Amino acid sequence: MKLNRNDYAIEATTDGGYYAYLKSNIMCSAYGETPDEACENLANIVDDFVTDMYMVEEFV
Repeated sequence: MKLNRNDYAIEATTDGGYYAYLKSNIMCSAYGETPDEACENLANIVDDFVTDMYMVEEFV
């Protein structure tokens, strides 16, 4: 999934890494060594989250 820049925020951590999270759901977050890696990891997590939601919907 391609994230819009308005959908997420990136913050530097004290250990030199970066933390990216969705603005609409702070529980959906990812860590990376660089801002780009954090965003890429976040996009993968969002993809997994959306896929899991559709799987649950099929069983309901």
